Amino acid sequence: MTSADCTASVPDSGRPTPDWPMPTIVLVLSLASAACLYGHFLGAHRALWHSGDHDRNAHYLYALELATAVRNGNVYRFLDEVQRARVWPPLQGLLTAGVLLVGGLDYRLAVLPSLAGWVGTAFFAALLARRAVPRHGDLAGLTAALFVLASPSHRAYATDVMLESLGGCLTLLVLYCYARAAQCEDTAPARWLGLALTALFLHKYNYWLLAVFALLAADVLQRPWGWGHGASAAFGRVDWGAWARAQLRNPLTYVLAGLLLAIVGVIHHGDRPIELAGWSVSLYPPHNIVQVFYGVLVLRFVGWWRGGLGAWVGGLDVRLRQVVRWHVVPALGWLLLPKHLSFFLWYLSLDNASDDQHSGPSAGVREYGTWAVEHYHLAPWLAHLAAGLMVIALLSWRRLRPGGRAALCLVVIAASLAVVHPNRKARNLHSWLAGAWVVAGGGLASLLAGPALQRAGRARPWLGGAAVGALGIALGPALWRAGDAPEGGPHLQRPSLLDLTDFYRDERDQAKRLTVLASLPIQSLVQWTTLERDGRWGRLEDHWYGFGDEGAPNREGFARWLASTSCDTLVYFERLPAGAPGADDWPTCRLHAELRDLLRAQQRFRLVREQTFPRHGCRVLVWKRGEGGA
Repeated sequence: MTSADCTASVPDSGRPTPDWPMPTIVLVLSLASAACLYGHFLGAHRALWHSGDHDRNAHYLYALELATAVRNGNVYRFLDEVQRARVWPPLQGLLTAGVLLVGGLDYRLAVLPSLAGWVGTAFFAALLARRAVPRHGDLAGLTAALFVLASPSHRAYATDVMLESLGGCLTLLVLYCYARAAQCEDTAPARWLGLALTALFLHKYNYWLLAVFALLAADVLQRPWGWGHGASAAFGRVDWGAWARAQLRNPLTYVLAGLLLAIVGVIHHGDRPIELAGWSVSLYPPHNIVQVFYGVLVLRFVGWWRGGLGAWVGGLDVRLRQVVRWHVVPALGWLLLPKHLSFFLWYLSLDNASDDQHSGPSAGVREYGTWAVEHYHLAPWLAHLAAGLMVIALLSWRRLRPGGRAALCLVVIAASLAVVHPNRKARNLHSWLAGAWVVAGGGLASLLAGPALQRAGRARPWLGGAAVGALGIALGPALWRAGDAPEGGPHLQRPSLLDLTDFYRDERDQAKRLTVLASLPIQSLVQWTTLERDGRWGRLEDHWYGFGDEGAPNREGFARWLASTSCDTLVYFERLPAGAPGADDWPTCRLHAELRDLLRAQQRFRLVREQTFPRHGCRVLVWKRGEGGA
């Protein structure tokens, strides 16, 4: 990190100007637009729940479980839910649970963290763009904020129970804190950078990794020789021969080597049981071995720290020490929790994709380019304008202030990685495309300060103001409309799955014990609608993974359950022949589909209600335990 003037930007006149007007304008405009957006959502909130297998169901269910644990005073359950957040870390769930605890268990309140995250995205885009450029920073900030506020996809995710909006906000917050830390010798910005990185890490791992790559690249570009000299000096201070001999004498070295060989062996053996002395043992995937390896590595790290690594870290720049204290240490501690490291590595690897997601980078360029133009901009000409301004910023990157290159690095690195990763979704653009609009704002500032407009002299700020005003006029109507995204926000053209859960609401409320089986993927939807209604666990009996292995064991297990259960209400979601495409790919759906004929033939429960929902492609049947079945 380098140091420089801590002021946001310098006006052409050289006279000091207050820093607050532009951020205040952006914040007020964002809050007003957010109020309109939330009003649109309240008029269409049921349309948010149009897909049973959408991630929003799991995200909302997780927040409900956290809030329910606190409401019921179940500390153990709360801590267990937090530590079980392995694929998706718990930050948004914790924030959403806090909102639910204050306002009540209502999904209409659960979107508020996303709405706040969207406001924060626009706000920090403006602050980052202003701090990245030496001149015309306010115009750059307004440009970046307008693109964020008018983006159809950003507006759609702002009223969803998804991770994208808050992830975009935290990503730009990290970049902004880095820019401040790079421009100031004070330790406070570096401390906030460490805390922001920790928050992003506990929110979404891939967003965190992209931000870390961007910060490292920006710092190398800022002082390429400094990194080389620093690394050379650090390596030169270590007696590597003595260090190697010390490792060979330490027993933990051989424990680590053995565990590493075991991990490689299990991965090479694959998903097949290992036969040992007549016992069949399954170690795949090697989550537990990886966790033990990491635990031993941390113990070894403690030894290195006491042996001189701590003194070496103490000699680093005071700002880097703040990042180590407030980010590196908490992140390493989080990964010590059971199975967290292996899921962290899996989530960031190329294995995080389905079997049919393996097309090449050329397809990735086409798909992400199409999504960026069609879903994240109001019109193609706006996408082309943003791209043109980004090119200008790229050509003038050397004139950016320390830390200002981080947004540019984020866009280049994230775009390069996204197009080659097999798991491609439109929403993968969400965090780093906001960085692209920051870069576009910087491009406008570079154009105004560049030689092309040198003859304009003092009129350049007025030309820039006119350009931003024209952009505001073009984007203004979108600031008061609902958003639109293929994977985010309410979809009015699709039927709400709440129609299905509302159908058996009375029986659910009257039941002492309820079991729901479904041959379509609505597990999380059923769970959260029940938990939101009850505010406690216990009413819903969990048989989502069937009653045995597929085939005869599952049916036989169901027959035994029918004969012994104390459940008094059973709801079955039956998929129609032409309904719920892809449901056969879900093991839970196949297991429950096997039970349909057996359920219709049994005598312990009697069918009391049924209704076909053609638009949902399913039929809902409600069974009550008969008088003789008690």
